Parts: sequence; C-alpha cells; structure tokens
Amino acid sequence: MATMRSAVLVGPRDIRLEDVERPVVDDDTVVVKLESLGICGSNLHWWAGAPVEQGLMRFPLPGGGGHEYAGVVDEVGRDVTRVKPGDRVVIDFFESTSCGDCTQCAAGLFGQCERRRFLGLGGFTEYIKTCEKGLYPLPDNVETRLAAVVEPMACAVSGVRRASLRGGETVIVLGAGVLGLCASGAARALGAGKVIISAKYDAQAALAKRFGADVVVRSGEPDLIERMKAETGPHGADLVVETVGGHAPTLSQAIEILRPGCTAVVLGLWDEPVPVDSWGAVLKDARLLFSLTYGLMDKRHDFELCLDWMASGQVPAEELVTHVRPLAEIAEAFELAADKSRGVIKVILNP
Repeated sequence: MATMRSAVLVGPRDIRLEDVERPVVDDDTVVVKLESLGICGSNLHWWAGAPVEQGLMRFPLPGGGGHEYAGVVDEVGRDVTRVKPGDRVVIDFFESTSCGDCTQCAAGLFGQCERRRFLGLGGFTEYIKTCEKGLYPLPDNVETRLAAVVEPMACAVSGVRRASLRGGETVIVLGAGVLGLCASGAARALGAGKVIISAKYDAQAALAKRFGADVVVRSGEPDLIERMKAETGPHGADLVVETVGGHAPTLSQAIEILRPGCTAVVLGLWDEPVPVDSWGAVLKDARLLFSLTYGLMDKRHDFELCLDWMASGQVPAEELVTHVRPLAEIAEAFELAADKSRGVIKVILNP
C-alpha cells in the first residue's frame, strides 16, 4: 500500500502529520500531486478552537480542513478527457465534488450542492483524488507553488461580482488581509470609480495600492468612520465589503458607512454571534449579502476570471504570498499564519 503524508487537526492549536493511504484513481477521477496548499482564515478559526457549533469544528479533523489547492495531474482515469498527466491545475474543491445536476449546481452555486460526492481524504495532504470538472489550467506565468492563492481570491471576487457593480461606484473594503486586498482588486477591475480600504498592519497597507486602492486608512484610527465618510461624501459608499470577522465591530460599521439602498457584502467569519443594528439597516433599505465561496456567474467561473487577472497582472494575487513553508513544518506554519504582527499576509505550504 502506497502512503502519503496528511494532516490531522487533533484539537485546538494541535495539528500534526500522519501517514495515510495514498488515493487510487478510478475510471472517472483524477489524482493530483499537490504542490501548493494555502492556510485559510477559516483554518485558523478551527485551529484556534473557535466556539462555533458546526460539523467542521469536530476534533479530530482528518486532513486538517485544508481546501486551497494547486498541483500537477499525476494520474487520470480512462474516461477522463479534459486533463492529462503533467497538467498544472488549480482545484475548485466544491465544483469538483458537486453532482452538477441539482438545482444549486444549475444556478452555479457548487458550494451548495445538494448531492455532493466525496472521493476520499482532502485537506493538507500530498495527493488528492477528484473529478476532472473543477480543475482549471494554470497560465504559464502563474507559479504552481503559489497558485493555491487562487481559491481565497475567488471567494472575494465572487462576493464583489454578486454585488453587480455597473462602473464608477465608490467602494469601501473593511480589512486588508487576503480577502480584503483581493476584494479591492476585484472592485477596481470591475469598474469601481474609487476604492477605500482599511488596513490594520503595515504589510497590508503597503500592498493596498497594488490592489487598486485609492485611499488607505488605518483601522486603529479613533475616527475611522469619519475618515471614511469624508472620502465617500455625505451619502456613504455604494458598496461596502466586510472581510474581517473575528471579534471586530465591522458588520455594524459596514451598515453605518453604506449609502441608502445599497449593498454590504459580508465575507468575514465571526467567532460568536454578533448584534446587527436592524433599525440602522432597515432605515437605509440596506442589502446585506453574505457570500461564502465561488461558482459560475454570467457563464464564467470565478476561478477563470481570477486566473486571467493574475496572468495579466491586473490583480497580482501571487504577491499576497509572504511566507512559503514545507508541509513538514505545518504546525509552525499555523503559528506563523496566526501572527499578523510578523508581516504575514498569506502562508503557503509546499508538500
């Protein structure tokens, strides 16, 4: 039996590698040798032991919850036609495991598939078995070892696309981590007239202009809301994208700085229920749009758009990768990813 290394999240702040059986290809599946694995903000929530009652929080968690993948096709089944061994790909886990036929899949919401097909162990691992759908070829100038960043970029891009920008809008992005910077870049690429972003750390602020921001304000400023309102004018922002979550008051802030009749897209995850100023939202006829993952919209997949923008340099997502570590150092890499004071924006593991 051939084996591989794969992570298990044993408990809060305790992630380890173990030897498990390597996946074997079937007639209609593909095995990808992973070369890039991203540590997501959601991984850090689970690793830290966030008190959220949901299935993903159960310990031990085989695979450790990893879901940002890129690699090289290793084997293909005899019925596979879209990819071949040696192809460099990034993986949409949700599309690749979706049924493709239910109501949610037909709407392009593969993350909400009603009949998902699980093909074996995923996560922080060396090989993964998947279907050929959901595999997207990497452009020549996008490095395989960094390409896992496409997945979180697609989360941000999808949320901004769902807000249906028409061009010329004033957009505020709360937070300048991976999601915030990508949301800023997406807003600019989709025609926003002015982009304002809040950044907590120096490393984030330094990259903001590269991702389309016209104005960078520091989130620790005591007059943050007033500073942002001064940039938007008296009526507020046409779109607010919240990307912080955690313990931050950013949901209330998003409603406060939103122009009446407009949309706040919520990408952040909170560690506990948060209050919402329902009167403030209702009196503004505000729309709150919660967005989790990516999919197909207007006949184009978010991954495809991300790869085009990365290849052209329009949204330079590879620059978000500040630290690369071997999979063998996964425990130390999680500690690093959780400490933003060390200049971290994105940590990638290379098996």
